[in-house]
This record gives sequence, structure tokens and C-alpha cells, in this order.
Amino acid sequence: MPDRAAATPSEALRLLVEGNARFAADKRRTGRTDPDRRSELAGSQAPFATVLGCSDSRVPFEHVFDAGIGDLFAIRNAGQIVDDVVLGSIEFAVVALGTPLVVVLRHTGCGAVAAARSGDPVPAPHLQSIVDAIAPSVEKVRGTDAELPQESVGAAHLEASLAQVLERSGAVSDAVAEGTLAVVGATYDLASGEVTIDTVVGQA
Repeated sequence: MPDRAAATPSEALRLLVEGNARFAADKRRTGRTDPDRRSELAGSQAPFATVLGCSDSRVPFEHVFDAGIGDLFAIRNAGQIVDDVVLGSIEFAVVALGTPLVVVLRHTGCGAVAAARSGDPVPAPHLQSIVDAIAPSVEKVRGTDAELPQESVGAAHLEASLAQVLERSGAVSDAVAEGTLAVVGATYDLASGEVTIDTVVGQA
């Protein structure tokens, strides 16, 4: 069982919001990481939420949401890019583990977003693939604001990532339609430590 159990999307979202409030206020209760907890989890896991976010070292999910081991199913890559492997990981969490909540989490000051926004050449081909994945969001913002504000591009990329999860995964969209899953888009502010819920799809 998870340290902080949640049977519904709304309960899971409440746990995340409350945990982040403690973190931002520096009043963490700190999720369990003790030996007994590790023993409890040795045979199985039941995380109450799945979080897809950036690999940025300043955004450690368990800290940001004041969670312990076994509480969150974490999926991270630079720029929270959605690809087949990420979708497979989300589907594993939803179908096999039964997590009632998926959060796509962006953060302010994202370096991957900045690289895509700049349009400058990048030094490695695989790094270019990250920039290419964010480029459509750059062009979307360019259509309404030629100055390309960093956070506007980041917000557009968040919405694009959220849409890809819902549109490309039948397992996710079916669970949302059945009311057993909600998918949330959120923003983490590096300076304040606060998470803002931007979009909620489903009953949460």
C-alpha cells in the first residue's frame, strides 16, 4: 500500500496539492523512507500518482510533493517530452499499477524550452531531438507574440504534452472516460517552490 493512499483522482490530487503546500512553506512532514517502509514495498508497489516531468535537478518530485518512496511513479526526461517509451511508462502505471492520477509537470526557466525558443544550433544530434519536439510550441506562440516569452512557450509545450498523452494513449483516455483517472497539467515555480494546477482533464 502507498504511504499516503488515494483511491480516486480527487484524493490523489489533494495529496499532491497538500504536499506541495508543505514543501513550499518549508513545513515538510517528509514521506517515509525507513527500513520498514522499504520492506513493505519489496514485493509490490501502488503509487497514488504518476508524474511526468523534466529531468532538471531542481525539480525532484518526491521533495516537491513531500512524498515518500512508493508514493509517486516518476517519469523524467529533459523537457518532459512525450514519446512511445513515455506513453508506455504512463500506461504501465495506469493499467498495471492503477494510479488514479497522471500529472504532466513543467517548470519555470526550463533549459530545453529556452534552447528551442532561441533557435540556435545545438551541439549534439540527440539533444536536437529534444529541441525539435518543443519547436511546434515555439511556432504556436510566435503566431500570437513575436517576442516569444519563455514561459508562454513553456505553457504551450505543457498543453501540447498533455494533449499527446490523451490523444495517443487509448488506455489513458479510456480510464479518464470511465472516471477512474484524471490527467493534470501543472507548473512548478523554481523560485517559490509552488506548483500551480493549470489544466484538469477528468473528475478531479
